[in-house]
Amino acid sequence: MKKNIIILITLAVCITFSNAQTLDRSIQPKPAPANEIKIKDAQIFTLDNGLKVFVVEDHKLPQVYFSFQFDVDKKIYGEKAGVTDVFSSIAGTATTSKTKSELNKAFDLIGADFNFDNESGYVSGLSKYRSKMVELFADVLLNPVFTEEELDLTKTQIISSLAYIKSDASQMMQIVSQILMNGKNHPNGEMFTAEKVKRITIADVEEYYKTFIAPNKTRLVIVGDITLADAKNEVEKYFKNWEKREVPEYKYEQPVAPQKNRVAFVHKEGAAQSEINICYPIDYKFYNNDYFKASLMTHILGGGASGRLFQNLRETHSYTYGCYNNLVANDVIGYYSASASVRNDVTDSAIDQILFELQRIIDTAVSEKDLASAKAFAMGSFGRSLQQPGTVARFAVAIEKYNLPADYFKNYLKQLDALTVADIKEAAEKYIHPQNAWIIVVGDKKYADKLKPYATNGKIEFYDMYGNPTDETIDESDCTIYYLAGIVVVLLIIFILMKRSAAKRKKELDKHRS
Repeated sequence: MKKNIIILITLAVCITFSNAQTLDRSIQPKPAPANEIKIKDAQIFTLDNGLKVFVVEDHKLPQVYFSFQFDVDKKIYGEKAGVTDVFSSIAGTATTSKTKSELNKAFDLIGADFNFDNESGYVSGLSKYRSKMVELFADVLLNPVFTEEELDLTKTQIISSLAYIKSDASQMMQIVSQILMNGKNHPNGEMFTAEKVKRITIADVEEYYKTFIAPNKTRLVIVGDITLADAKNEVEKYFKNWEKREVPEYKYEQPVAPQKNRVAFVHKEGAAQSEINICYPIDYKFYNNDYFKASLMTHILGGGASGRLFQNLRETHSYTYGCYNNLVANDVIGYYSASASVRNDVTDSAIDQILFELQRIIDTAVSEKDLASAKAFAMGSFGRSLQQPGTVARFAVAIEKYNLPADYFKNYLKQLDALTVADIKEAAEKYIHPQNAWIIVVGDKKYADKLKPYATNGKIEFYDMYGNPTDETIDESDCTIYYLAGIVVVLLIIFILMKRSAAKRKKELDKHRS
């Protein structure tokens, strides 16, 4: 019997080695088909005041997360631009019953984390303290106090940050890009200055709260160790008396991309590098029909170290530490952006390569290998994001807000897995526009004239950090004058040298004759 067992083991080992010898390790194993993800559906109820509540039960851990999302339109504030930023900083610092220190101490005693700003608010902690968490946040949300002390502190901080921006080319780039893409008559393009921030008063902050923070414009998502019945009890107890109100809606002229490429230059004295941003506004909404293919296309083009932009500008040409792009979705207007920080002397060359890669992804289909790599990255990122209750909360709201199928996020991996090379090319053709962009550079103006070839109108437009045009311009007529002047100087130098040479020869000839 023992002998038979030894023989069987020997045969098994031989078969194993035999299979190992015939295995072709150059062939990657095929990935398993994407499965449906198990995400619990939200249970929804609405209070009489319009507060819509989503409950996602998850009893794996003794924790609960309450997320408030305010659905309000942006407003232009003109000479008091910055009200929303000031409100965000002051909100949640005190209530009618608690000072700032008392409020912070109350949250700390139960180990709860909270935040409240102009777009959202949340509180999270151990489920055994859920009633206390809701009670405290209801106090913050329904009984806020905005003090002069906090207002002065906030205004000082904002004004200090504006002074810092003057020395930060990257921040300057972001500001000017939003202004040029959207225009100053659009909320996304409104820039606040120190003078405008100084004009903001407590009355302005209180007016913002009374105008926009309303139950009928709020979605509350509860995720974690709580039942639907308990959630209803907590919400009704603390929020049923929150009065609904009419919240104004605002419409603005839709920003459009330039008809032809335009070059904008912001001078920064002594800049050692140039900040480049090739950008334009584009109609790109959350979770539209192109959402998956466009996201994957953007990742392949410049979503990380494996992206084409990064590989080209850093690995191939050593122009920069990194080059990335973004296709940003928005309910009003989205935008595309490809940016990098490069050495001054290669600013024009870097722009050349960025435009080359933008055009290449339109003209040439991506490889199956690049597509598979992008899918793997996206699937991994999605899986990791599910560990955060905030992700589940966003999904619950998105399904209701954008009228998505109930299984939209459950089939997320399947939708990614189904994308083809043709889908990526289709997205590139629709959303990548290398001939209709703002080419914005923040850097030393002595390198600006090299960028003239990228402006379709032959003109470099100069702006300050607030998006205001400056008097300085370099266009074709200027360059023509500089060119002609240069020729005259060169000819004059040649004439002087020839004259000196002739005089020297004459002198040598006279000497020889004598």
